[in-house]
Amino acid sequence: MLNTHTHLLLPLLIFSPFITSAPTTPSIQVCGTIQPPSNFYQIYEEEQFTNQTSGLGPFFPSGEFSFATQQEANNVNERDLIASFKNIPCPPNGRGPYNIEFNFVPDSSYTASGNTRIDVFAINGDLPSITFPDGEVLETPTWGTTNQQTGSLIGTFTLPTGADARAPRVFFINSVVCRPTINLRFSITNDSPAAGSVNYFSGPQAGLRIRYGC
Repeated sequence: MLNTHTHLLLPLLIFSPFITSAPTTPSIQVCGTIQPPSNFYQIYEEEQFTNQTSGLGPFFPSGEFSFATQQEANNVNERDLIASFKNIPCPPNGRGPYNIEFNFVPDSSYTASGNTRIDVFAINGDLPSITFPDGEVLETPTWGTTNQQTGSLIGTFTLPTGADARAPRVFFINSVVCRPTINLRFSITNDSPAAGSVNYFSGPQAGLRIRYGC
């Protein structure tokens, strides 16, 4: 199988305004405002030709979701994540920097195996959606549509395994230019053919988030 992510990356100039700094080592901060994803979706490689939307679903900050991504050996049968941060208060209503972080708090339900290095890609534009007669809008990303929108690699981080998973840690992924909606894709890195998977119970107090106003 071809390394799809290699072909997904758009020229950096297309999305370079999104990136304000290169990833650095993980750090812990206690300032600013924390906001978890507004919507979260899982997309499946085996559906890239059928464009099915089974297995997709939004989760909101009032609840929790499973931050789960995986791939089998030789980069096949991948399952990626899409996180959508909405209603971000950009200047002058808000203040940066706008940092994408993963707050890892040890949890007995957390599972990880093999390759746990995760690439984070920008998604260009709004996610595809359908509008119902009553005005409700439902986002419907799939593997195929997301491939067309996947832009630059903005960061990489590795979730812990073994004894390292018993210690809390905040992973700084990158700082981004504020937009009212920020869509990101998370994928086990294709740099290695090794199988890998992570499954973390994420919610308002732990897991993926954006921090601003520090």
